Amino acid sequence: MPRPVSAILLIILLGAVAMPSVHAVAPERRLRIVEWNCENLFDTIHDEGFQDHEFLPSAARQWNTPRYWAKLAKMAKAIVSISTDTPPDVVCLLEVENDTVMRDLTRRSPLRKLHYRYVMTHGNDPRGIDVALLYQEASLRVLQTNVIEWGERLNSDILTRPALHVVGRTINADTLHIIVVHLPSRLGGVQAGRERVSILRNLKLYADSLLQASPEANIVIMGDFNDTPRSRTVRRTLQAPTPDYISPRPDRLYNLSLAMRYEKNVRGTYRYRGHWETIDQCMVSGHLLMEQSRLYAAPNSLRIVSHPFLLKPDKTHGGVKPWRTYQGPVYFGGFSDHLPLVLELEYR
Repeated sequence: MPRPVSAILLIILLGAVAMPSVHAVAPERRLRIVEWNCENLFDTIHDEGFQDHEFLPSAARQWNTPRYWAKLAKMAKAIVSISTDTPPDVVCLLEVENDTVMRDLTRRSPLRKLHYRYVMTHGNDPRGIDVALLYQEASLRVLQTNVIEWGERLNSDILTRPALHVVGRTINADTLHIIVVHLPSRLGGVQAGRERVSILRNLKLYADSLLQASPEANIVIMGDFNDTPRSRTVRRTLQAPTPDYISPRPDRLYNLSLAMRYEKNVRGTYRYRGHWETIDQCMVSGHLLMEQSRLYAAPNSLRIVSHPFLLKPDKTHGGVKPWRTYQGPVYFGGFSDHLPLVLELEYR
């Protein structure tokens, strides 16, 4: 497998961008995992059986080939700019339509120079959107992939995005479970709220089963929960408290998003009517909080990526907001309506 080109070189190819500060740990001592809702990454061709008509050239949005490739180039730019040393080892992407867009992103966009592989779900969401996971083979050897169909597990007719559970081996020979989720949108009203509660309850049962099978399992859950970490629904259902670095319990989940530090002008991953919300979240198993663990999620290991080029002035409410691709049918030509999350695990 060819060695990935440096992130710095690819950034030069893509154009100069402002970079965030990074910690002083050497690149080979970290496993960097990114989560990003990339806002409707559709191709321009209709997929039979799915409601993707709004993202066709003939629709009101006028989603066409130049706009599609421009979005892929922007996604590549955002991904390689996550840090100044090495590119992300793993990238969890939400709102991707199919294998076509994933192949174009990994093999035909500027991201092709990094030789990412990918796995993804193929669920029955009415709009046809799924979740995917990109990975560097030198950093994570994928051992197993499971698709979690919520409708089947809940014995219901829920038509929503399945979760993706990837089991991999890291370079220090540790096993890592990564679960990528995208819960029903709040636009669905009361019914969607009930579905979120049911899925969260089942997600906890799923994680508990992994911990029962292996009490020291390394588990990372990342995704768009369409709810905040301090909401009553999330806290009561998942029972994942603020990280406890004094005496963490390896058999439970902790919500790193509850302890995340924010910048002054960016206080979440999503902004709605002038209010920042952290609806993209990250939970880890307690074993990752133990200093003696071979993989360690140190305090402040989770952060929001808020490079200036990902943001635009919020002319209505003041401040800044994510530079999105669309606002309704109006094309803005930006990156996404969400900002990426990045988790940096230290090798011990």
